[in-house]
Amino acid sequence: RRQRQMCIRDSLLGSGRVEVQCVDGKKRTCTIRGSMRNRVWIHAGDIVLIGLRDFGDDGKADVMLKYYEIEAREL
Repeated sequence: RRQRQMCIRDSLLGSGRVEVQCVDGKKRTCTIRGSMRNRVWIHAGDIVLIGLRDFGDDGKADVMLKYYEIEAREL
C-alpha cells in the first residue's frame, strides 16, 4: 500500500508535472495522474494528496487527489 501525504502546490513544471511542498518539509516533483490531467486544474496554493512511490527516488510522487476549497476547510 502506498504512503500518502498532503501537500501544497508550488509551481507547474510542464508535461503534467508539478512541484509541491509537503507537510514533512520536503519539496517533491509530482506527476498528475492521467485520469486527472484534463479534468482537474491544479493552481498554485491548492492542497493536494500525493502518493509516495515505493521505488526509486524519494523526491518523486504522484498527485492522487485535489482538495477543493470546501473540502480543505474541513481538514
